[in-house]
Amino acid sequence: MAGAIEPIGKACACLVDARGRLLVFDHPGDGGTQLPKGTIEPGEHPEDAVRRELLEESGIRFEGPLEPLGTLDRFCAGGIEGNRHDHDQRWHLFLMRSDAAWPERFEHVAVGSPEEEGLVFAFRWLAAGDPLDGFALPYRQAIERVRAALAG
Repeated sequence: MAGAIEPIGKACACLVDARGRLLVFDHPGDGGTQLPKGTIEPGEHPEDAVRRELLEESGIRFEGPLEPLGTLDRFCAGGIEGNRHDHDQRWHLFLMRSDAAWPERFEHVAVGSPEEEGLVFAFRWLAAGDPLDGFALPYRQAIERVRAALAG
């Protein structure tokens, strides 16, 4: 960690369907494939933030139990993902298991974040054996944790 500044908290939603597939989306602003994730607001609990972020980025309201998958620490360079300055992040990962019937692919217009407001996110499902090409390292690490939790 650089300096004594607290890392910026992020909440990452790992929504898995009844077939064990993980919800992912293509981000038109950043290029690449991601999981729903965003900044934990001041005074907000990570558990509340992860539900809010999933809703804002995908339109899905998840009210089921959350299974914590731990945290990931990441250094984020300025100029990446809409960030102006170098900073440390701490990602809080939550597995969300759903038996709902979801479409194979869908789009959602993001809300709630000035950097992403109005962007169209194209969602799909990542199966257990699918390659992780197109995912930045922290997303690959999060997906590996999900896969380990589902296999265990």
